[in-house]
Amino acid sequence: MGRSLYYFRKDSGLELDFCIRYKGACTPVEVKARTGNAKSLKTVMAHPEKYHVHDAIKLGDYNVGRSGAILTLPSFMAFLVTDP
Repeated sequence: MGRSLYYFRKDSGLELDFCIRYKGACTPVEVKARTGNAKSLKTVMAHPEKYHVHDAIKLGDYNVGRSGAILTLPSFMAFLVTDP
């Protein structure tokens, strides 16, 4: 899709699958093969003053939905994550 993708990892083990620029902001993208816990993503989202992120996207075996600031999408809808 012509996007620059970045990976984030700390020595503590916290890691994000991808970080993209979405709607002008750094947005973490978590990808799960199955429905699962996204512990690192939840940690980052709980500390916006430290990580400077306010929204996130989770792709996997999900229905379309939103839980707080996390948008969940089925993996096959990843192509829709584009800037307007």
